[in-house]
Amino acid sequence: MKKFFCFSETISGKTFFLRTLFAVVLSFPILIALISKWTSYFMSLGDFDIYDPSIENQMEIQSFGDELAQKIAENPEFYLNDFIDSFTIGWIFIFILTMTPPIWFGLATYYKRVSALFYDQRKEIFTALILFELVSDYIVLSNSGIITTIVSLIGLIIFAFLTLNNSKFEKHEG
Repeated sequence: MKKFFCFSETISGKTFFLRTLFAVVLSFPILIALISKWTSYFMSLGDFDIYDPSIENQMEIQSFGDELAQKIAENPEFYLNDFIDSFTIGWIFIFILTMTPPIWFGLATYYKRVSALFYDQRKEIFTALILFELVSDYIVLSNSGIITTIVSLIGLIIFAFLTLNNSKFEKHEG
């Protein structure tokens, strides 16, 4: 298991693709933690018993959901700020704990594939790739339109290049 998370050796394009898919699977705990936090936040806004299966309680929960949806539509910034303010040290720790494995695994995967393709310049190219990914994430999250499309296409082309290009190594050890 240790070899999957270390920054050494090389991997083939097929292994790179499969490891990238596995990094997505490793991200599921982040999604579960986010849904749990989201649910606990919205449950804290209501004044009802979630364990009461009566029709009256179910109707109360439904009306609460409808009213809350209207309030959020009217003032989304308030609820976003309130949601962010509701994070405790425990939730922050859970998110850091769930985000570390997929990020580390993804970085190790990219490093191994870059090492297979550009062994002599692997550190410089890996650094440039990470910087491109950070800048492109910022651009995609903060802009819309043609710039976002162009940056996304460049990222897709880089991924295809890393996946489909043959390396000079016959046998990969990573």
